[in-house]
Amino acid sequence: MQRQPSRARRRSLTRRPPRALGACLCAALALAACSVLVERRDRQCATDADCARFPGARCDPGGRVCVPADGVPPAGCDGDDGCYSCAPTTNEQLLNACTDAACRPFDSGRLTNLRDGGLPPLPEPGARGGR
Repeated sequence: MQRQPSRARRRSLTRRPPRALGACLCAALALAACSVLVERRDRQCATDADCARFPGARCDPGGRVCVPADGVPPAGCDGDDGCYSCAPTTNEQLLNACTDAACRPFDSGRLTNLRDGGLPPLPEPGARGGR
C-alpha cells in the first residue's frame, strides 16, 4: 500500500517551481546587467562629443579613450618606443618618461674576483672539520 503525501508536503512541492523560476530569472538578469555595464569595444570614443557623458573629459585620438582634458599630452611629446619625451608634469608622464639608460650585461667575474669568473677552490680537509 502506497502512502499519500501529506497536505503540507504537497503544498511545499507546489511552491518550489516558482522559486526555481525566480532564481533562474534573477541569474539571467544578472548576466544581462554585466554585458550592459562592461564595455566590450576596444574604442571608447572617436570625437570629443563622445566623451560628453564624462565631465571635463576629451577624446584621446591615439588611444581612442576618454581622458581628463588636462591629461592629454601635447602632440610632440611621443618619443621612440612610446615614451614621453617632454618635461613630465604628472605621475603617469614621469613613469613613462624617455631616458638614455642602456642595458649592460652583468659581470659575474666581480663576484669572486677571479679572472675567469669561476669559483675559488674548496679548502683542503684538515684538522678543523674536513673529512
